[in-house]
Amino acid sequence: MKIEYCADIIALYNEQQIVVIERFTFPFGYALPGGRRDRKENGKLETVIECAKREFKEETGLDLIIEGKLGIYDTIGRDPRGPKSSTVVYGQGTGILKNEIEKTHAFLMHLQDIDKNKEKFTFDHYQILCDYRKK
Repeated sequence: MKIEYCADIIALYNEQQIVVIERFTFPFGYALPGGRRDRKENGKLETVIECAKREFKEETGLDLIIEGKLGIYDTIGRDPRGPKSSTVVYGQGTGILKNEIEKTHAFLMHLQDIDKNKEKFTFDHYQILCDYRKK
């Protein structure tokens, strides 16, 4: 099976809360905004930055100011849909928060509330958030 390359985003909003989405498609649950890197018209794969900004806007309605890269997450089984390698970036979300109709509900969560919601997170996103808090 072919590996898909992705970007996931940890974004603070108003410097106090992270932007989270609730997925309405499989796998269901809470997740960080993000998704697969698409091919551009010239056939080349989007950069991580291009993908992160596009996916973040699509899923949350917000613009993304990227401040850094947390790392690459590619553990076998991290996504039940197949092998994925995700570069995780972090930064700030700006604008008006809105949902991706019929796909996600975007909302804000305080960093201190991550642990009490850990069972609701899908993929390896709870672990990614734990790694982010350590940085």
